[in-house]
Amino acid sequence: MSRAAMSHMPRVLGVIVAGITVCLSLLVPLSHPTGAASPATQVRIGLFGDSLAVQAEPYFNLLVDATGAAKVTDFTYGGTAACDWLPDMRRFARSARPQAVLLEFIGNTFSPCMLGCAAGSQTSVRRYCSAVSTAIQVFLSVGTHVFLIGTPITRTQWLDHDPDWDALNQAFAALAAEHPDHVTFVDAGRAVEGPHHSFVSALRCMAFEPCTGPREGKVGTDIVRSPDGVHFCPVEVAFGAGLVSRCPVYSSGAFRFAAAMAAPLMREFPILQTRAWGGPARYGAPP
Repeated sequence: MSRAAMSHMPRVLGVIVAGITVCLSLLVPLSHPTGAASPATQVRIGLFGDSLAVQAEPYFNLLVDATGAAKVTDFTYGGTAACDWLPDMRRFARSARPQAVLLEFIGNTFSPCMLGCAAGSQTSVRRYCSAVSTAIQVFLSVGTHVFLIGTPITRTQWLDHDPDWDALNQAFAALAAEHPDHVTFVDAGRAVEGPHHSFVSALRCMAFEPCTGPREGKVGTDIVRSPDGVHFCPVEVAFGAGLVSRCPVYSSGAFRFAAAMAAPLMREFPILQTRAWGGPARYGAPP
């Protein structure tokens, strides 16, 4: 990408995110309360993650920020691993002392801190566990509730009948079980999967959605997974350093994943629940 093109990236990103937000606000009308929460009473939240979090981020932020009772700080970038974010996690813990953080990672091994680890290998899972364990201790030391986000099966994992496709999810669930009062595992991937964790490209559209996917008999659907079989955007999106990875159109899969991430946060912090939008369950997230 040329230097001139890269200079326009912040503007392009802003336009894309604004477009997605406008699209969602039309699909899901939100009546904001008359008085927003003061900074002192806002729930401070951090979202750390890779490209799945990048695509879900605009929806998650809008859902959680609906009442003005939350302040979300995003640390998301495609291709990253948990170990990439440890310095930022330490700084964020010290400076913001957040009440909640969400850690979403599918298992990328592109980073120098994951050098020598094959994706999906036991070695990579152990290294993720080490980094996430460190992150948990960092955040627990300042009283933060940590949410570990499970990711969905990919098309390749489903077609290959990979028995270890969810090894990282299981490892995160085990880490959460070590701190049941302060760490929660959230199987958000199920929001875009079929029965028994099967891979599906489309799901029955929700009441407010445009139903632009293929019809299954008399049932309308929306595309919930990308053509690459990994992400959520229903159209091709370029991934890589300096490239836009957010989705330029409404993404039902990203919305469902975001709502599933938001649901346990709402239960943990009732101030975030509002009669203005009815909570994530209204949008297909697990109750």
